[in-house]
Amino acid sequence: MEQEMLQRLVTNAVREMRLPSRPEGRGSHVLTLVDAVLDAALDEEATDIHLEPMEEGLRIRVRVDGLLRAYPILLPVAIAPVVIARLKVMAGIDTAKRNRPQDGQIRYPHRERSVDMRVAVLPVVGGERMVVRIMDGTERFLHCRELGFTPENEAIFERLIHRPTGLLLVCGPMNSGKTTTLYAALAELNDPNCHIMTLEDPVERRIDGISQFAVCPEAGLTFVAGLRAALRQDVQKILLGEIRDRETAEMAVRIALTGHALFSTLHTEDCVAAIFRMIEMGTPPYLLAATLSGVVAQRLVRRVCVHCRETYTVAAGSDEALLLGSLYHEGMTLVRGRGCSHCRGSGYHGRMAIHEMLPISEHIRTAILGARSRDDLRRAAGAEGMRSLWQDGAAKAIEGETTLEEVERALYG
Repeated sequence: MEQEMLQRLVTNAVREMRLPSRPEGRGSHVLTLVDAVLDAALDEEATDIHLEPMEEGLRIRVRVDGLLRAYPILLPVAIAPVVIARLKVMAGIDTAKRNRPQDGQIRYPHRERSVDMRVAVLPVVGGERMVVRIMDGTERFLHCRELGFTPENEAIFERLIHRPTGLLLVCGPMNSGKTTTLYAALAELNDPNCHIMTLEDPVERRIDGISQFAVCPEAGLTFVAGLRAALRQDVQKILLGEIRDRETAEMAVRIALTGHALFSTLHTEDCVAAIFRMIEMGTPPYLLAATLSGVVAQRLVRRVCVHCRETYTVAAGSDEALLLGSLYHEGMTLVRGRGCSHCRGSGYHGRMAIHEMLPISEHIRTAILGARSRDDLRRAAGAEGMRSLWQDGAAKAIEGETTLEEVERALYG
C-alpha cells in the first residue's frame, strides 16, 4: 500500500474517532481503512497479514513470496483497538473477550470473487496480536507436474503416491508448501474407484469427491479418534494433516501396516530428520522400516522476476563459485533480477519448491533398523542417489529459475 494513501486513510479514521458525538455514519472511515488493508494485501498476493501492537502504535506486516514486509507507517494507538475489533466482528469473534486466544473466519469479497481468511487473535503485552491467513479457495489445484519437481523426482513422487499401502511423509518448516504438495497428490488420485479421506486442522480447501473433516478436540474428535473412525468407513487412502505426538504417530504407522496408504506432514528440516523424529516420538524402528514408503522434504524459494531478469558471468573465486563447488566452470552464467515495478524492486516474483526425495528401498530399511546416528542414515541415503535440498536448489539456480542467494536464504537463513 502506498504511504500517502495509508496516511490519508489513517488521518480520516483518527479525525472520526475524535468526534464528540456519534453522527450518522461514524465508523465508516475505520471500515474503509480495514478494507483497504485487506485489498492491498490481496492485490500483492500476500499469504498472511500481521497486526501487532507496539508502544508507538499498531504495526502491519504482510507476507509476500514468503517474506514479511512492514507497512511504512504505524496505525495510531487511538484507532488500533478499533481496527482489531472491526476484524474480529468480520471474523465472528467475540469482541468482549480479550484475555484468551480466539479464532475465526472471514469470507471477504474482493474484485468479483470471495476469499476465505483464517483469523487468529492472541493477547500480548500492549493489546491483541492478530494474524490473518489468506486462503484463496478460488485458486486452482496444482498438478504434480507443476510442483517444481525435476523429471526424476516427479517420477519418484508419482510412484510413491500411487502405492496402495504405506506411509508417505512430507516434511519442512511452516509455509514450505507441504499442504499444496499433498493436495496436488489427492487431486491426481481422486477417482470414483478410490475412497479417500482427509483429517485436517482445519480443512483448508474443499475437494469434490473426497471426504474431508476437521478435527475438533473439544468434541472428542482428535487426529487419533478420526483415524479410528476412518477405518470404519472402508477407506483406502488417508491424508492426515500433521503428525504431532506419539499417539498419532503410533496410530498412523499401524494404519499403514494394515494395508492402507496414509500421507502426512512433519515439521523437520530434511528427510533423514523426519525418520529420526518418528523414532523420537516412540515409533519402533522395525515398524517404521516396515511401513514407511518414502519421505519428501521441501522448501519454497522465490523465482527470478521475468520482467527484469538479467544474465551475468560468475567470476572465478567468487562466493557463488565457492558455493557451486564442482558444479562451477569458467565462464558460467547465472540469472538475477535487477528490480522493477512488477516485483516491487525485489528482483523476485512468485515462488517455487526445491525438493529432497527419499524412497525407502531395502537398503534404507536396513539402515533405519541399524542406524545409530543421522550421519549414518544420511550416508546410506546418499549411496542410494538421494539429491539434497541444496543440490536441487543449486541445479534450479543454474537453470535460471531462482538464485543461489535465495536458495541459501531459504535453507540456512
